[in-house]
Amino acid sequence: MPYFSDEPDLVLEDRLRRAIEAGDPTTTRVVQGGGGTDTMFYAFSPVRLGNAIQGTVAMVAPAAEIDAAVRSERERVLQVFIIATLVSIGLSLVLASTIANPISDLADAAEIGRDRNRKHRTTGRIRIPDLTARPDEIGRLSGALRGMVSALYDRIDSNEQFAADVAHEIKNPLASLRSAVGSLRMVKKDEHRHKLLDVIEHDVRRLDRLVSDISNASRLDSELVKEEEQEFDLLKMIGNLTEFLGEDARAKGIEFISDLPKRPIMIGGLEARLAQVFVNLITNAISFCEDGDAIRVWARRRDNRVLVVVEDTGPGIPEEALQKIFKRFYTSRPQSDFGNNSGLGLAISKQIIEAHGGVIWAENIRPTEADATSEPLGARFVVGLPI
Repeated sequence: MPYFSDEPDLVLEDRLRRAIEAGDPTTTRVVQGGGGTDTMFYAFSPVRLGNAIQGTVAMVAPAAEIDAAVRSERERVLQVFIIATLVSIGLSLVLASTIANPISDLADAAEIGRDRNRKHRTTGRIRIPDLTARPDEIGRLSGALRGMVSALYDRIDSNEQFAADVAHEIKNPLASLRSAVGSLRMVKKDEHRHKLLDVIEHDVRRLDRLVSDISNASRLDSELVKEEEQEFDLLKMIGNLTEFLGEDARAKGIEFISDLPKRPIMIGGLEARLAQVFVNLITNAISFCEDGDAIRVWARRRDNRVLVVVEDTGPGIPEEALQKIFKRFYTSRPQSDFGNNSGLGLAISKQIIEAHGGVIWAENIRPTEADATSEPLGARFVVGLPI
């Protein structure tokens, strides 16, 4: 508010002159009034023209007004500080309930699994909190952890089932060997001894084949992860295989037909592993065919996928086996061919194809698709791979 000094002009002029000469633009004065004493603050600023002072601008304010303004600003600062503190506490509680607590729950679940492994306790499975309904990073983290744990348990279950299947498959030839060895000690005739030795030799070869296939299957997962994928011409690889395996088929009196497009089809993957799949499919077809049968291998490109088909005019696949032939150790072969296959070939093939993002299935070739009960004209294996 404006304040008018009651000092005489000469006194005020003299005060201004002394302040300017002293280089101090401010001064104070205690004023006596009817309401008591008050301290006045003066602020001066000379108006110069060259080196000469033409005038002075002076501002006068009571100290009480300045103290009130300072006190008001301090109160405002204190209010802002209190509000900021309350907002910070509120945000902390909100962040704790929406971020810190869920992360803590996820960490607790992971620590339970770690401590359980250290103590060799296997009671129950680890349950990761389901926060996937949240649209933020915590929801993504929860989904990723749940998927990881689920995949881990699936792998554990698969390994346990594989171990049980291996024990079962090895037990059969071992039981046959034990029986043959026990009988060999009691037989007297050379004819019977030769038959038992043939059984022992057959079971030993079966065990050797089984152990080799099991070893390949157990290493497959790690090798699929470690090996680097490269781009290659799928048709060139299949053409080389059909040229080589076609000779084996023709030697058995089987007609072998290769129907591949002229233009190359480039895909990314593990060429050696995919070649293993098609070798297995073609050799399986050869093993089921007889003199006079035919095998056809053909490929076609469909948009962003390529289909490779191996079909034959053999006996076809039993209906009850269509859903089982890709399972480990399952085999559906004539009794005369018993023990010559481990039943892992198609299971390994499916694993390789799925690791490449593809699909594989088997079906029977029928004279008409409308009649599912008609006798099959052969078997067909279809492999679909992304380009």
